[in-house]
Amino acid sequence: MSAVGQVESERSLADHDVILLEDSSDNSEGFDDYDGHFDNPTEPTTKQSSVAPVSEYPQIEKGVVINQLSNNDDFISLSDSEESDGEKEKEEKDGTNVEAAALSGDNATKKQAAVTPAAGDYPWITNHDHSKQKEIADWLTLEVKDFISYISPNRVEIKQRNTTIGKIRAAVSELWPDADLHVFGSYATDLYLPGSDIDCVVNSKGGDKENQSSLYKLATHLKKNGLATEIEIIAKARVPIIKFVEPESRIHIDVSFERINGLEAAKLIREWLESTPGLRELVLIIKQFLHSRRLNNVHTGGLGGFSIICLVYSFLSMHPRVITNEIDPIDNLGVLLIDFFELYGKNFGYDDVAISLSNGVPSYLPKREWRELHPIRNSFALAIQDPGDRANNISRGTFNIRDIKKAFAGAFDLLTIRCYELDQALFSERVGKSILGNVIKYKGKQRDFKDERNLVLNKAIIENEDFHKKRSRTDDDDELDKHNDGKPEKKRSKTKKPKKTSKRRSQASQVEAYQEDNDDYNPQEY
Repeated sequence: MSAVGQVESERSLADHDVILLEDSSDNSEGFDDYDGHFDNPTEPTTKQSSVAPVSEYPQIEKGVVINQLSNNDDFISLSDSEESDGEKEKEEKDGTNVEAAALSGDNATKKQAAVTPAAGDYPWITNHDHSKQKEIADWLTLEVKDFISYISPNRVEIKQRNTTIGKIRAAVSELWPDADLHVFGSYATDLYLPGSDIDCVVNSKGGDKENQSSLYKLATHLKKNGLATEIEIIAKARVPIIKFVEPESRIHIDVSFERINGLEAAKLIREWLESTPGLRELVLIIKQFLHSRRLNNVHTGGLGGFSIICLVYSFLSMHPRVITNEIDPIDNLGVLLIDFFELYGKNFGYDDVAISLSNGVPSYLPKREWRELHPIRNSFALAIQDPGDRANNISRGTFNIRDIKKAFAGAFDLLTIRCYELDQALFSERVGKSILGNVIKYKGKQRDFKDERNLVLNKAIIENEDFHKKRSRTDDDDELDKHNDGKPEKKRSKTKKPKKTSKRRSQASQVEAYQEDNDDYNPQEY
């Protein structure tokens, strides 16, 4: 794009109240989620621009997290949690309003409020009563499964995301015929929470789209076609990005350019999910746990999505009772959740130990043997070796690890206390109670319990798999060209394509079964 063309694009964007953000620093201080690039732990700064009004984007001081629960006031220690069964029973019989009493300054009730979620904070127990389970651990496991079923996407949500990405992809292809839009991150791995944004990347054959003119051009094109509102352009970061909201679905979308790291990470994560029972369930629980405490944003020192996945994958891969097949992870999610909180909240040596994922095999590594990832200024830090780059610490931006550790420790205390209390209670006293609700809260629109991922294909996953197949064939052809360089043409032969085996065969077969039972099924809609 010429300089004149860029100016015209900027003027066009100015008419639509686009927020331009500038971050010219080398943002190599923190790894952000699944996207395979670094982001500065501090939010991007803003400047006065002739293109758009000054952003009101909050300026966050490094090391300070905007977190209403950063002190974990919803957690209490074991020593403060002692309360007689008689007092607890009296409160329930008298119908005491826990929240109101807590606000009025009743110290005894504040303690109870700290461990008893308000009604409506745990909707996943609706019509799912497990209070008669003999083993409390089984109750917690069933509650975890209910929560996962509650937040998993239904057919309408998956279809809406597929449609949204299809429209954005078509717009990108219309603007640049040599480019394509790919999805990575949580949507490409089925590890997204309700309302999560979608991470995308534009890759072109020429690899020449990572520049300011391309950002302005794409933003203008999307706005002109009614596909983007609330546009923010971060043009001078190490990884330029466009953030916007698709108006019809109200889904937030981030678009970067000319990167494949996130696509490779998505493929690796799906392999882990396939080989590690319980990984998806625990990852989603930990994600929601941190999200409710605003400890999941890498920009403010929180724990990003990729780091969460690596922590859970490492935990399950090295859990002694899992690797010896003593327990089935799916049938023991409650116990494993408590063990996870205990490990990373109580026992893990953040000063001395790093987590290695070399060759996809988790292990512990002394930090002194990994100088690149051992920060000199602060030894108390989480260090996770990038599976794709041994010298890279993907959790480098998680500078608020002390609050995260404190949150995990508090969750362990709360869950163990709650399990003990309910184990001692009569069955009649358990009705309507929640164990998981003591550490997880969910506030959003009411949902059903329909996990319909097996009825509607997630096109982001299919497209990502196709991307890697094409890339593999291209690499094979390149190697063949090098091998046959200078030889007669008749000696050249095409590479034999490997036998196709779909990792989503079970899902495809279930879609076919659904089609047979439902005459109104139209695959074109999905």
